[in-house]
Amino acid sequence: MIIRAIGLPSLLALSACATMAATSPPPALGIPSFYTQYRDADGIPVVSSSEVREDALVAAEAMIEDMLAYRPDLADWLRREGYRVAIIGETEALLDLPENAHWKKPAPDDPRLTRCEKKHYDERIGRLTDRAYWDARARGIGGQHTVGAEEDVLGLPTSRYYGETILVHEFAHNILFAIQGVDPALYAEVEAAYANAQANRLWFEEYNMTTMQEYWAEGTQFWFDSNRLQVFDGRRILSHRDLESYDPQLAAALRAAYGDRHRLAADPFWMSDARVPPGPIPENTAEVC
Repeated sequence: MIIRAIGLPSLLALSACATMAATSPPPALGIPSFYTQYRDADGIPVVSSSEVREDALVAAEAMIEDMLAYRPDLADWLRREGYRVAIIGETEALLDLPENAHWKKPAPDDPRLTRCEKKHYDERIGRLTDRAYWDARARGIGGQHTVGAEEDVLGLPTSRYYGETILVHEFAHNILFAIQGVDPALYAEVEAAYANAQANRLWFEEYNMTTMQEYWAEGTQFWFDSNRLQVFDGRRILSHRDLESYDPQLAAALRAAYGDRHRLAADPFWMSDARVPPGPIPENTAEVC
């Protein structure tokens, strides 16, 4: 992986964050005792167990703050609604977290399933236990209790998603929830962009088109130049400029949420060569099932 130089303002901001040690979560927040480390990202708690290195919390905090910098009204909504972010350690899993211990695997008609998961539900999901499914399925989730992973936010080679930063994807879901809550006009623009993408077979058969939420989250990763390469009939999408050319309606909505920022200071995969898989570039990157 190539690490690009961080600009001076971003570097100073990260250094300031790093000098302030994590603390125990304030009792007033009502955060479960499982979480022993706490940092504050513009009022949004970032927490973990003692298994997680503090620099992972520092990185997560910095990325979240950068994502919210253009629209403080979205940060206000997330704070009011009680959103927080947990970082799991490399040896931890989603169902180790107290909020998730009761989770069940999705049913065959769950809208979150990808087209390939639906097609091969019995062998991919039906035969698994709840815990086995979730342990294999994800190292991050969005929502009121968002989860990111230590190896992801630090860009470690052990990351299942090496080459892209999944916390950016998962927190983007929260951004869209906030847009729905405070900016219905912009939310309608996202709906229109998604409908246009469906009608014109943009992002065809990629994970992006599973739901409007995934469309937005994947687009956010490209906006911040931190997503893996996608190819459609030979057309390559890797950067925010590629996105603007390929799906201008989505790009316009993303700009309304994030401004012209295309760099999250702590993002380990910004403009990284790891975004492009080794070997020959395929004609299409969508999963064949």
